[in-house]
Amino acid sequence: MFLDFIKKAIKVILPYRITAAGKKLILEREIKRRFRKKKTLGFEVSLVDHCDLNCQCCNSFAPIAEKKYYNVEKLENDFKRMHELADGKIDRISLLGGEPLLHPDLLKILDIARKYFCKASSIHIMTNGILLDKQSHEFWASCKKNNVKVTITKYPIKLPFEKIERTGKEHGVVIEYTDNKQAVKTSNKYTINMIGDAESIKSFGSCYKANNCTVLDYGKIYPCSTVSRVKYFNKYFKADLKVCDKDCIDIYKVNGLDEILEFLCKPVPFCRYCDVDKWEYGFDWAVSRKNISEWV
Repeated sequence: MFLDFIKKAIKVILPYRITAAGKKLILEREIKRRFRKKKTLGFEVSLVDHCDLNCQCCNSFAPIAEKKYYNVEKLENDFKRMHELADGKIDRISLLGGEPLLHPDLLKILDIARKYFCKASSIHIMTNGILLDKQSHEFWASCKKNNVKVTITKYPIKLPFEKIERTGKEHGVVIEYTDNKQAVKTSNKYTINMIGDAESIKSFGSCYKANNCTVLDYGKIYPCSTVSRVKYFNKYFKADLKVCDKDCIDIYKVNGLDEILEFLCKPVPFCRYCDVDKWEYGFDWAVSRKNISEWV
């Protein structure tokens, strides 16, 4: 049955071409990866929903999000539950936002993360870097103690990267970049299908986030940040993109990690809102003007 499903996905997706790139990006092996159940899990947590940079076309809707911080007590409960379910099979935790350095209890969160996830788990703070040069000695010491890496997305803004790297080195903290130090962030537009009549299997199989950008948010696992945070798009633009129970999975109702991994390798109903034929890549980065055209 699984092989039949993969064959159908390949038949539907392979003819698809991403117009901005002008070439086929969806290869058969990538399609198989998206629909294949993994043996381990990596996930991300938005510690802060808002941001201090607010990029256009942000797929987390940070420019139009409310000012919100992940409750530390709730986060510890969620991490404890994930530890119980995963039993050492969590390979990566990404702490992001919005901008995670805005969270007032970030140091507590770093301690909590390492408490529940063993040294084999890679923990990353995913940041735009704006606040890094202002961090205290305690911040760097906590990153060192908890073996937390600082991963910077390099936007076309002026920041003292050399100084930040020296500070990290002095404290024994690994600083890396999402691409490489020379790469400068461009913008991508993941166009939304407001009608919701896209073919889910095509959307899922053509999406780099599929089975790859798992989100933990207040006790539930979502396949991507678009699903978990579309509530901000709906509220700001008075839209009605529906998220149903089948679009996420409750970590307190599953019996083990296997159920989560099975959930993540299949399309969810919300995939029908992703208009992959109109996705655009690599245009000039800019600050959001909070216009619906950035997402539609």
